[in-house]
Amino acid sequence: MRLLDTFDRIRVINLPERTDRRREMDAELAAVGLAGDPRVAYFPGIRPADQGRFNSIGAHGVYLGQAQILREAVAAGASVLILEDDCAFSSHAAEFEAKTAWDIFYGGHDAANPHDLHNSDIIGAHMMGFSREGAVQVSAYLDALDPDDAVHPPIDAAYIWFRRAHPMVRTEFAVPPLAVQRTSRSDIARSKWHHRLPGGRQLGGWVRRTLQAKTDR
Repeated sequence: MRLLDTFDRIRVINLPERTDRRREMDAELAAVGLAGDPRVAYFPGIRPADQGRFNSIGAHGVYLGQAQILREAVAAGASVLILEDDCAFSSHAAEFEAKTAWDIFYGGHDAANPHDLHNSDIIGAHMMGFSREGAVQVSAYLDALDPDDAVHPPIDAAYIWFRRAHPMVRTEFAVPPLAVQRTSRSDIARSKWHHRLPGGRQLGGWVRRTLQAKTDR
């Protein structure tokens, strides 16, 4: 069975005023056979009044949005695919089939070490899948997360922290990735979370090179 057919629900995070991104996502969904699929719904993006303990308002909003989608999936006893509205699917995304059972699925990712994805620092949470059990565990972790650091980790770093704290949770990465982030005016600023992870400052140059080199496909 293709991956996109395995989820109980699919949620796309979109700020209501970004109608341009919604149109782009409508086209992306149609390209992978999800146009009109009843499992798909747009989740109104959250723009907090301030950045709180995050590095930016955008990082704060993305965290709140993904955490809320996971809570709703848990309440419904559902698996869920979370998409950001700048997600662009690769040509093979429509027919991709997962090779193993998983609880967390990375459809899109930039890895510091592409040869060791499970232990690598990962940037990106624009296409994240969770089984019913995965949603339960990750949602509880996010709700309880209260790091001692003055800066709260953005959502992609929080997922890494969860996996490192729970190494037995089954995680799969799409290789090559099923989606990248479109290059466009962004309302979601990337946080320099790699500075907050062990050895993270050494990743700064890699992050800049990765973002500069990224293409739409």
